[in-house]
Amino acid sequence: MTKGYQWLRKFFLLILCLAGIAASTCFYLGYYHYNLYQSEKQTMRSLERDFEQLQIKLQKAVKWYSSPDFYLELGRLRLFRAMAEIEFGQPEKNEFYLGQALEVLKQAVCLRPVDHAPFWELSKVYFLTNFPLPVYADRGRELCWEAIKRAPLDEFLATNVLVVFFEQWLLLSAEEKAKIKEKIKELEEANPGFLERFKRKWATAYGGGKELAVHLQELGF
Repeated sequence: MTKGYQWLRKFFLLILCLAGIAASTCFYLGYYHYNLYQSEKQTMRSLERDFEQLQIKLQKAVKWYSSPDFYLELGRLRLFRAMAEIEFGQPEKNEFYLGQALEVLKQAVCLRPVDHAPFWELSKVYFLTNFPLPVYADRGRELCWEAIKRAPLDEFLATNVLVVFFEQWLLLSAEEKAKIKEKIKELEEANPGFLERFKRKWATAYGGGKELAVHLQELGF
């Protein structure tokens, strides 16, 4: 083995070691800031007051380590702020935060396309854009279906998605209603009693089930 080869080998190993140290440092700092965010979130008194500090923690986490979990959480935080602006009656600020949420949630989808969560959160951006007008409701429902494809038997996800679909019943096409019918059948077969549990949750949230019963009857249930 020549001295030149030995030198190159040592140099290559040194580069690998330095790269490993750099990667470990970025990983550590990313989770350090993410954990700070989680800690501050637990003691948050007001989203309006604490939003910027929480967002800064997540932005630092993302800067150091591009984890899809960090992007997803940043998207959720911005969605919460957008919904708060709707409550405050400030639609112009709502659109600003929705745009920011859209940006990071798309990144979460790119980094982990097999995960249902970013698609579900992304659907909310489209449902809330131009709220209360359902301008992008079709796109929102498409993303709901993408989420379901990735977690076809997740009862919690399915319940939330079905609530959206039944709320938007008058906007649905015959094809969408047929897909909903098949999905309910699939869920009922995999999770016996699913439909009854869904009916109870709907009744609790909306104070009755007459409207839901009409929709389900249309589907043949």
